[in-house]
Amino acid sequence: MERNRVEVALRNGEERLKVILENSYDAFISMDAKRLITDWNRQAEKTFGWSKTEALGQKLSFIVPQHLRRQYLRDIEEFFSTNDGHLLKTSKELVARHKNGTEFPIELTIFRVKEDAHYIFCTFVRDISEQKRSSHALELLIQERTRKLVISNEELHQFAKIAAHDLQEPLRTIQGFAKLLSENCREKLDSDGKEFIEYILDGVNRMQVLIQSVLAHSQIPTESSLHSVTDCNLIFEEVMRNLSASFSESLASVEVGTLPNVAVERTQVIQLFQNLLSNSIKYRGDSPLQISIKAEANANEWLFSFADNGIGIDPKYAGEVFDMFSRLNGKVKYPGAGVGLAICKKIVTTHGGNIWVDSKLGQGSIFLFTLPAVSKGRKTKMTNTIEILLAEDTPSDVRLTQEALKHSTFKYNLVTKSDGVEAIEYLKELQNAGEKLPDIMLLDLNMPRMNGHEVLAELSKDMVLREIPVVLLTVSEREEDIMEALHSKMNYYIAKPVTGEKLSTLVNAIHQLQHTEQSGKRTYSNEESHIRLVLAGNPHTSEIALRKLSDDPSDRVRSRVAENTRLPLEIFLKLVTDPSVEVRISVGENPMAPDEILELLSKDSSEDVRLAIASISTIPLHLLKALAADDNMYVAGAAKKTLEEVEAKVAMRKPS
Repeated sequence: MERNRVEVALRNGEERLKVILENSYDAFISMDAKRLITDWNRQAEKTFGWSKTEALGQKLSFIVPQHLRRQYLRDIEEFFSTNDGHLLKTSKELVARHKNGTEFPIELTIFRVKEDAHYIFCTFVRDISEQKRSSHALELLIQERTRKLVISNEELHQFAKIAAHDLQEPLRTIQGFAKLLSENCREKLDSDGKEFIEYILDGVNRMQVLIQSVLAHSQIPTESSLHSVTDCNLIFEEVMRNLSASFSESLASVEVGTLPNVAVERTQVIQLFQNLLSNSIKYRGDSPLQISIKAEANANEWLFSFADNGIGIDPKYAGEVFDMFSRLNGKVKYPGAGVGLAICKKIVTTHGGNIWVDSKLGQGSIFLFTLPAVSKGRKTKMTNTIEILLAEDTPSDVRLTQEALKHSTFKYNLVTKSDGVEAIEYLKELQNAGEKLPDIMLLDLNMPRMNGHEVLAELSKDMVLREIPVVLLTVSEREEDIMEALHSKMNYYIAKPVTGEKLSTLVNAIHQLQHTEQSGKRTYSNEESHIRLVLAGNPHTSEIALRKLSDDPSDRVRSRVAENTRLPLEIFLKLVTDPSVEVRISVGENPMAPDEILELLSKDSSEDVRLAIASISTIPLHLLKALAADDNMYVAGAAKKTLEEVEAKVAMRKPS
């Protein structure tokens, strides 16, 4: 009865599995030991165009274009022939073909499971054409917007030059002759003529103020200066000295608390404080002016408040006061160009902050804004520059890489060598002199004297130089070149031409993992996620990077780390208690997992983890025997089966 109940349960489980696979979002294909297709679900029919009847009995390689089949078969065969174990899997992106002859990109995951004396192979396939198209379209859109922004910034720069000289020249001419007319012809002019000249001079003065204000606004940097450390207490004292005459005239009193350090360049903080205080003085009421300045910590930033008892602002205009040339009061009583608060807004928003006002007419105003705090864990050497070594022999590609770096989001120092020999000699010189090695190496594939593959091989021989993250720059996207580089020594690759956005994302991701402390968990873009997946599974990734990747919020990244064959014991110990079952299973599947780690997994609370461990013939016999007595019948059954296979192999090795 018990055996019958188990058989019924197994049959029901098989039926459920068939229904699930048949209705899977991914194409599912199973094969026998000869790689002949034995199952082909409905999604596979939709993805590739062949019916199940047409596909059964075919080799899996028939979904791959003819010119790629040999390399594909070699990679798959090499993977499964050089790896032992009952359950092995590999994932990759490749080009597939449809029945109608069109080619399209897919993500393929193939795994091998031992069944009795033979292996069966199962494959899940997902069409990633739309994902690739979206990614490419987004990259083109970003490139176009970046190009337009560069042009716009250049036009603004040219306008600033014109505003500084050419626009003011005719104004000075008008002003000069208007003054001469006023002085030389004053007696000949009637009251109207004198009034007209005063209006001309007043208009010229206001135009000069407007031009100077626009110039000041355009000269504010459009990039943040988060590497700066500015003491706001010192800035406040300097601004008070600059405005001492205005404060004395207005009989204003200022109450200020202890102010923090902020990650903003000091001249911009001076402009910000000075404009806000000048604004309070200009728009003071009849009562003696009182100003209060405070700052309080708010997450990774500081919240500042500048409060006064001035004339206040109608709440419906609270957003408009930060616009260029915005004026809510008459020019006669309150002179100015209406640019001061716009400058404040640009300084604050450039550094990722916000600025707003809380006010009512006749009840004063409170201007509030946020500025980035200085990171306590900052390491000056790391944040100042990223040292980059470029090994490239083509002048045009050197220039393209230089231009891409110019549009990146980090400070860097670039050293260029024209071939592999020069690059290796340069690294050896630095190493022998005890000087700092590059943070990242950008390496061309095809170079004279020593090509990229030879450079990678040379680096891998040196225990120190092999720790330098290497990015391969190549026009080749041939699978052979990429796989050869990965097997040699590489962290990532970029197909030429290099874009600023892609290079910026890649270098930042690698550099963060190499040098910075992670603060909290965050999500990453598709590009960053792919980089982290490559780094996580690459045996050449440094231990410090693997340590940080083992804390990645993505289960997939942590699983890839768990499969990495170059893991120190401390990371094994961390991942063996990971909350994700998939991560813990990946730990068990790692051929380099120590016995003590496998012992912990054999006692895991998840039956799926214990089942995976029970199917591994290379684990110690005492663990297999313990699992054979597991409370879960499937775990116990798998362990008993594995034990029998191990004992059979041992018996075959014994001399007769």
